[in-house]
Amino acid sequence: MRSIPLTVALALIGGTLAPSPAQEPVDTVVTIQGFLQQDNQVGAWTIVVPLPLRVLGTRTFVVPVVGTPDRWSRFVNRYIEATGRVTRLAERGNPAIGMEVDKAKELEPPGTAHATVDHGMTLHADVTLSVIPNRFAWQDTSRGATGVNPTLLYTILNRRAAPIYFFLPTNNFLCISIKSSDGVTLWDSTTQARSPDARRFTLQHAGVFRDAVQLPEEAAARPGHYFSHIGICDVDDYDIRAGFVVQ
Repeated sequence: MRSIPLTVALALIGGTLAPSPAQEPVDTVVTIQGFLQQDNQVGAWTIVVPLPLRVLGTRTFVVPVVGTPDRWSRFVNRYIEATGRVTRLAERGNPAIGMEVDKAKELEPPGTAHATVDHGMTLHADVTLSVIPNRFAWQDTSRGATGVNPTLLYTILNRRAAPIYFFLPTNNFLCISIKSSDGVTLWDSTTQARSPDARRFTLQHAGVFRDAVQLPEEAAARPGHYFSHIGICDVDDYDIRAGFVVQ
């Protein structure tokens, strides 16, 4: 399984579900958490939520942002908490809603794991791993698919003034595995560098490497507590694990 660009991975989380039959007011104030995304081709802004939002007769993973969404551009591709008014907008199609954000702030995804790489004066980096969402179900109470597409979000932040250089001996890039609560490996995968040049990359001071990998249902098919493990293949120190629950 190869890695996928962050915006594509987050789009896989999304997908509008069938409208709910419940009758609700024409607008309502909500607070949601998710990733702010921008489609430069059509100028659309959305918040992709890891679990479906039920509002104004709609159940959706993708919440269109209307009004002046570019005021929040500093949060693009970031996990945020946003509060604002959701209104029915029939002309928007599916979902026929729009959210005008009144306030927003960046948040760390729930359950994010942290690790530190510290080699004194030569290297200091922060490594994080988030399973988004970190608690979910593949099926609802009626045994229908929930539509959730969990994603592993892996980051490395360079804390030193000097660059960090990565030289990968093969095209193997990220090594991923899923283990049960008792340590049994249930699924593993390796992403591939997209070109020979991608095997050599540099993180400048304060630079961030970020990649997202979709978690398939077969990796953790049954309810239970699991651990995801991820790191750069053939490079020590950057491995990390994070727990998640399938309900």
